[in-house]
Amino acid sequence: MTTQYLDHKLECPFCGVIRLNIPADAKPTTPIHCAECGEYLGTWDELQTDFEQQGGTDGVFRLDKGRIQKLNSSG
Repeated sequence: MTTQYLDHKLECPFCGVIRLNIPADAKPTTPIHCAECGEYLGTWDELQTDFEQQGGTDGVFRLDKGRIQKLNSSG
């Protein structure tokens, strides 16, 4: 069963928000920082991998163009 909360690398361990500063031309090795506090969160590849391991597009959230959107759940 998929959880309704993201954790691991997507949530900033410093300020607790999930707000990523992702350049439009991000490559797998591009460093990604928290848009709230500026702390380093990992490479773009690491963050995408972490998102996919937490359900990716089959989960409760969708990552599209650097934005995380909560999907409506049925039932």
